[in-house]
Amino acid sequence: MNNFPKISKGFIFTFSAAAFWAVSILITKFILRGGESSYNIVFWSTVLALPFWLAIFYQKREEFKRATAKDYFLLISIGIMGTLAASLIEVLALKYTQAINYSFLIRSSLLFTIVFAFMFLGEKITKKKIIISLAILIGVYFISTNGRLIKFSAGDLLTLSEAALISFGNTILGKIVTKRMSSNLSASASFLAGLIPVIILGFVFHSVSFPKSFIPLIFLVVLSTAGVMSRFNAYKNATASYIAMIYSFTPVIVTFAALPLFGESLGILQIAGGVLIILAGIFTEKLKI
Repeated sequence: MNNFPKISKGFIFTFSAAAFWAVSILITKFILRGGESSYNIVFWSTVLALPFWLAIFYQKREEFKRATAKDYFLLISIGIMGTLAASLIEVLALKYTQAINYSFLIRSSLLFTIVFAFMFLGEKITKKKIIISLAILIGVYFISTNGRLIKFSAGDLLTLSEAALISFGNTILGKIVTKRMSSNLSASASFLAGLIPVIILGFVFHSVSFPKSFIPLIFLVVLSTAGVMSRFNAYKNATASYIAMIYSFTPVIVTFAALPLFGESLGILQIAGGVLIILAGIFTEKLKI
C-alpha cells in the first residue's frame, strides 16, 4: 500500500515553474556580470525562443481561429505585460538593485496576487491564507537578508513594479485566459504578442549585437521556455493564490544554488527562513489554498 500523500498537478507544475525561474535568475545575473546589456538579453532571448513558440502556435492555429475579440485582448495584454515584467524590467531590476533586495521584494507579488485574485477572480482572503503568506514573507526576508536591514534604493521600485506586473499580467490574466483556451495556445499566443514591446524597444535602444555569452543565453532561453510552459499548465490546475505561494520556493532554490556557484555560506537565520518557506509550501499544498 502506498502511504505517501498524493501530490497535486498544481504543485508539480507550479514548483517546476518556480525552479526554472530560480535558475533563470542565476543565469541572467551571470550574463549581466559578463557585460551584456539588458535589452540585448531581451532581444536574443526572444529571437532564440521564437521558433519553438511559432511551432506550438501553428499546432493550435484552428483553436486560435475560434477565439473571440476578448480572447485576443487578453493574450495581447499578457504578452505585453509579461515581456515588460519578466524580460525588460527583470533584467533592469537585477542590474540596479542589490540581489538581496530583489530576492525579497519580488515576493511582494504574493501580496499583489492575493489582492488581485480577490478583486478579479473572487478568491476569498482567509485567515489560513494570511497566516501562510506572513510565514512565507518572514521566511523570504530571513533567507534574502540573513536578518540584515534592507537599504532601499530607487532601483527597488523596478522590482516592485515587476512584482505587480507579474501578479496581474501573468497570474491573474493567465488564470482567466486558460479558462477560455488551452494552456499551449495561451502560452504561445501571449509570447508572440510580447514581440510588440520588444520591437518598439528596439527602435528606442538601437543597440543589438551578437551576445557575449551565447551558450549561457541558450540555457536561459530553454529554462525560461520550460518555465512558461509549466506556469500556464499551473494556471489550469491551481488557484492564483496557491500559485503565488508555491512560487515562494524560488528564493530558497536561488539561495541554495548560489552556494556551489558563488561560494557563499548560509547563516542560521537563512536556514530558518528556508525551512519556514518549505513548511509553508507543504501546508499550502496540504490545505489546497
